[in-house]
Amino acid sequence: MECKICQSQALLMKTLKIRGVYDAEYYLCRGCGFMFVGNPVWLAEAYQEPIADTDTGYVLRNVYLSRKTLVLFMFLFNIRASFLDYAGGYGMLARLMRDYGLDFYTYDLHTPNLFMKGLEYKNQHIEALTCFECFEHFDLPINEIEKMLKISKNIFFSTLLLPEEVPRDDWEYYGLKHGQHISFYSFKTLLYIAKKYKLNLYSDGANLHLFTEKKIPNWFFKFILFLTKFQIDLLMRKTLRSKTIQDALYLREI
Repeated sequence: MECKICQSQALLMKTLKIRGVYDAEYYLCRGCGFMFVGNPVWLAEAYQEPIADTDTGYVLRNVYLSRKTLVLFMFLFNIRASFLDYAGGYGMLARLMRDYGLDFYTYDLHTPNLFMKGLEYKNQHIEALTCFECFEHFDLPINEIEKMLKISKNIFFSTLLLPEEVPRDDWEYYGLKHGQHISFYSFKTLLYIAKKYKLNLYSDGANLHLFTEKKIPNWFFKFILFLTKFQIDLLMRKTLRSKTIQDALYLREI
């Protein structure tokens, strides 16, 4: 099997049962360390509901990620610029960011926009974008990454890094019940992607990563994210003007 990232040879590592019905073949690339499902024929079924029934942490994670995003973007980017949550689902993260005071928009072709109606991405100039809990869902990751790079060269995203050893069959991140996780990236994979597009890669070594043209020390990226433990994001919000009421007035007029 050819790797979906670097086209090197990928070896079959295991076959697991997805959604209790489908046999999923997991391949590991010998070149870039990417692991993926070969032919996920069940995806249409898996996405009949955009959010898995078992995903009780959806709201909590959006709040958590919005705080990380606020601190990172205020340190690294022009906070008065426009930003985008790519594959933003129901629009919750973008709504939180606008409530904090950032000019955020949302874009998602497959999920109904519940919280950001009238504030969808319409080819605005974008300083940086977020893409949370999406990379593991991409069947053809390079295609999606190139779509993002046409919008901005700064991509703050999440995906749980693949351990050095292929995880056991009971690894929760396989998502065997819902069948939506089909792509798994090692740090080596992300580094390959960054070099391919002449970008810098910064990572917390676990779940949060940044592709960017900017050059910063990797410790500084980790330090910025660490600051949310001291609720520095709450202090930052005091320097911004929330768009909550502004947006409500705007939506009444359109």
